[in-house]
Amino acid sequence: MKQAIDELKAIPGVVGACLFSTQSGLQQSNLPGIFKPEKLTEVGKQLSKLLTAGRMSFSDINDLALHYDESVVIARELRKGLTVFAICDPSFNHNLLTMSLNLLQEELRDQPESLQASGPAVAASGPAPVGAELEPVVTELKELLAKILGPMAGIIFEEIQQEWAQQGATAARLPELIEMLNKEIGDPEKIAAYESLTAPLLQV
Repeated sequence: MKQAIDELKAIPGVVGACLFSTQSGLQQSNLPGIFKPEKLTEVGKQLSKLLTAGRMSFSDINDLALHYDESVVIARELRKGLTVFAICDPSFNHNLLTMSLNLLQEELRDQPESLQASGPAVAASGPAPVGAELEPVVTELKELLAKILGPMAGIIFEEIQQEWAQQGATAARLPELIEMLNKEIGDPEKIAAYESLTAPLLQV
């Protein structure tokens, strides 16, 4: 199965893909390391619920596509309880991805129902706690990051916030949090845009 999702990642515009089981959680992932297993498990749960709800209204539904400014999430239930989802750039090759998902679904029909988990389950830790005076600022920083990175911003932000808070979640260290987030953003233009949006919030 790892080879199957690696083939999905090879499609132009696909950042990575995951395989999620409603019974045993995250099975495989080739997304960048910033996407932690516990967070991807949460995403998988939500996408599985959306697909189930969608079939209640449209029995022939195949794929679920969530379009955002900076990314697209494509999900498909390969068989009951087993969902694959891919995170893509807006310019991804939709036809090629659909064809690859069709092939993957065909392959699974000949495989046993049980799949080996990729590793032990990890409990979700949630966002790092911050003081009451900083909580509104941190929340706003997270919301502004979503304007830059799209739907995966929340996952990225919480992971960076956890690391930042280990050294102390103080107002004086907010610039360090911004700097850490900028490293994850990567793109100079997007970094400049995020710094412009967040500059007023650093005056706390």
